Order: sequence, then C-alpha cells, then structure tokens
Amino acid sequence: MRLNGIMSLWGLSALLLCGLWIPAVHAQIVYREVLATGHGADVSSATVDAIENAISQVGGMRISTATSLLMSEVTKGSTTSFEQDFKQKIEKMTRGVIKSYSVLESGASPGSGRAFVKIKAVIPSYKVSEQLKRLKLAVIPLTVVGAARSKPDAANFAESVSASLEAHLTQTRKFAMIDRRYSDTSNRELARINSRDMPIEETVKIGVRVGADYVVLAALKEFSAQQVQQQRITGRVTSHMSAPVSIDVRVLDITTGQIKFAQTYLNPGRLRGSISLSQYAADIGADIGQVISMAIYPIAVVSADGTQVILDRGGDTVQVGRVYRLISLGQNLVDPYTKESLGQEEREVARVEVTSVTDRTATAKVVAGYLPASVKPGSMLARVLPDEPGTALGVQVSLPALPGMSGASSSGKSKDDKNW
Repeated sequence: MRLNGIMSLWGLSALLLCGLWIPAVHAQIVYREVLATGHGADVSSATVDAIENAISQVGGMRISTATSLLMSEVTKGSTTSFEQDFKQKIEKMTRGVIKSYSVLESGASPGSGRAFVKIKAVIPSYKVSEQLKRLKLAVIPLTVVGAARSKPDAANFAESVSASLEAHLTQTRKFAMIDRRYSDTSNRELARINSRDMPIEETVKIGVRVGADYVVLAALKEFSAQQVQQQRITGRVTSHMSAPVSIDVRVLDITTGQIKFAQTYLNPGRLRGSISLSQYAADIGADIGQVISMAIYPIAVVSADGTQVILDRGGDTVQVGRVYRLISLGQNLVDPYTKESLGQEEREVARVEVTSVTDRTATAKVVAGYLPASVKPGSMLARVLPDEPGTALGVQVSLPALPGMSGASSSGKSKDDKNW
C-alpha cells in the first residue's frame, strides 16, 4: 500500500518539550514516552485519535490530514479491536513520527457510548545542542564590489577572510554559529536522509534547522595586491608585497533589519617579510572577528588572585604575549537624550600580559598597575591594545551602504540590545 502524505510528518518529531526522556543509542536522539487518550465511533478510530493526540504532545502539531485519512482507511471493516496487522500498518504510516505504541485501556465512554482508547506511545526526537541557547550568528560570505571586482585575486582573498572571520567567532565560544558557506552541501545530505530507506533515528533530524538571530555582512570594496620595488642607499633594490584593503562590515538583526553594528576596516597592506596573501587574509578575518566579538561580548575576567587573572576567552582568539588594558566597571551611564544605557563607567586599573592559553580560557599576569583586593567574575574587562604603541586599531567607524541592503529600521529591541 502506497503511503502518500507521510513525508509531512517526519519533521514533527524534531520538536522538543519537557517530559520523560529515554536515552537512545544514537547520538542526540531521545525517545519520549507519551500517554494519550482518543475517542471515536469504534475502537480502531479511537486508536487513530489517540495517536494523533500523542504526536501533538511532542510536536505541538497534529498529524497531517492525508496520513490521518490513510489510517482511517485501515480501520474500516476491522472486526478485531487491536489486530497485529492493524497495529503494524499504523506504525508504518507514522514512521519517523512514532516509534511504537501499546494500548493500556479501551472501552466505551459512559453516557455517550463512544469508544475510547488510552495508549502509551514512544516518539523519537532530536535533542538539539545546548549551544543553540547562545546568540545565533551567521557569517555571509564576503562580496567583492567596486574597484576590487577587477582584481584577479580578490575573490580568493575574500573567501579566505570569510573563513577566518567565521573561525574566530566560533572559537570565542560565545555564539551559536550558523553555516551559510556550505548550506548547499548540508541541504543535499538532508535530502538523502529524507527518504523511506533511512532508519527512524535518522529521519527525526528533518526539521531541526534553525535560523540566525543576526547576520554578519561584509563587502571587499578596495583590494590591490602588487609587488613594490624600493632602491636602498646602497643601490640594492628590494621588493615587498603591498595590498591595501578596505572592507565594509555590518551586523544586522534578522527580525527587524536594524543595523546593530557597522564599521569600515582599513589596512594599508604594507606586508612584512614573506607573509602570503592567504595569511594576510586570515589575519584580517581574525581582526574583524575580534572587533565584532568585543563589541558584543568584551573579554571578561572570571578569576583573579592578585598577580594574575583568568580571562573568558581562549583558542586562537587570544595569543601569548598580548597585552590588555584591565578595566574596572563602575556605575551604569545613561544617554541624556535617548535615555538608553551607554554601558558602565570604565576605569583602567592595570595592564596584563597573556602567559598561557587553553581552548576556553587564557591566563595573564599583571605587568603594570594593581588589581583590586576583591574581583567578582565579570566585574572587570580586558580591552585590546594596539600591536604597536601609539598606533590606532585599523578600524574606522562609518555606516557603509552594502549592495542590496536598504536602510535599516530604527525601531525594535532584541533580547541582546544591551550588549551592543
């Protein structure tokens, strides 16, 4: 028997609610036991109604009309309440939504005489990562615009910047990073899973995709890589790579279209030594990632013992030897015009140098100033210093107009507005 309409069911079992969970052998697959009661003209139709009610408890939705009709067809002419054949057909039709069910009680309702059935159903669901509770962020691959389009290496350079930017934001462990670079590949894999030949534990993955809260948009508008020759006083001619870069960056709230963050990254591109363009692009991606992450989640001190501190950042986002300004947070400041928070008052109390890094944290020693006697986690921040004294960071604030983007709405608040 061809079971049309079952396809629409497979996404239901990915939705999670609180309840009794039975660990499954398959990673991130959990089984939920659900008790449900159904009513109908006879016991078979009451069973179908009970199954629909069980599925709705997990998925927050009812079973599809097409499949409900198919199950009703199975009940017609049934003389035995719970024949094995009937049970097998129902479970086959709800494959991907219900693992199995058993009848606990059945009979006729007093007064109405209508049949009722109480069942216990086992419904599989996909347990989503705890990281999805974080701010969900997606990096859209860099676009190449303006004069940069005519440069032969611009596309590859932009791709390398995108990859590095995404890697940096991922390693901060502050965001749930949503892929936008290889979505075609993952879509093909989901299409393969969405087939009748796949086991039930695989089909529950359908419908778990999540969207981003914010997207990072960037446009490479200036890029010119060339070898520059220079003659020394001695007459010796040397050459070095020059690759000035200008990248417009903005972060948009998906829901409102509001621009949450906008800056222009400028780098004169005077490359030292034998640094390659790919390494140069990776450094730029990391720089932009640092600016974005620090704007939302500044590096915080989570522990201190008088001579050293532990920072809440690790991996490749922090380097041994890097010096930071240690900031003590004071009272909250309010904009007198908009009445919005300007953040907390900041006072530099010390400077620290990173001495060791793990994948999640970094340890830094005090090299100037003094730590307060008592430091509560999050009461102090570590602000970035330029690589060279007296040199400003390679970022200038502006409101760039990226291709295809209209003006953003000035209204609307998000749960993370205070972080911007």
